[in-house]
Amino acid sequence: MIYTRNSAKGIIISDGKILLLKKKYDDGSILYTLPGGTQEAGEILEDTVVREIFEEVAANVSVVKLLNIYEHKRISRKNPANISHKVEFAFLCQLIGAYEPKSGTHPDTHQVDVKWHNIDDVSELELSPAKLLEIFQKINSNSASAYLGDVSKYKTP
Repeated sequence: MIYTRNSAKGIIISDGKILLLKKKYDDGSILYTLPGGTQEAGEILEDTVVREIFEEVAANVSVVKLLNIYEHKRISRKNPANISHKVEFAFLCQLIGAYEPKSGTHPDTHQVDVKWHNIDDVSELELSPAKLLEIFQKINSNSASAYLGDVSKYKTP
């Protein structure tokens, strides 16, 4: 069975660094991703990203603009018979006030760290999804937001 959900992610940059979550899974794999999460029924996506960022990394942000929309699929970690399908909306966000990286009141289940990373060094990290690197490289362009389609490595049978 395929489970689909919308997710709003925040791209937060300060002094040439980007804020990323470090996640560690039961199989030992470590991935880095953007803070953010699932849209609640009836919630505006911009409100989702602001709420989720506060819950996961205790940062107050405002939304600057929508940068990209992309989808990705993977086999569910909880039930390998299921496929998790996410439609993610990546928003450029701006910090409101000073911020030191830390987990918020409701961190992601597998979240083990919150850290600033030099934007030039993120290519060395295992990003999830991997397409994030391309999105980061286009942050300063004046191009309109774009739908990138399915960026997952996993392809459904």
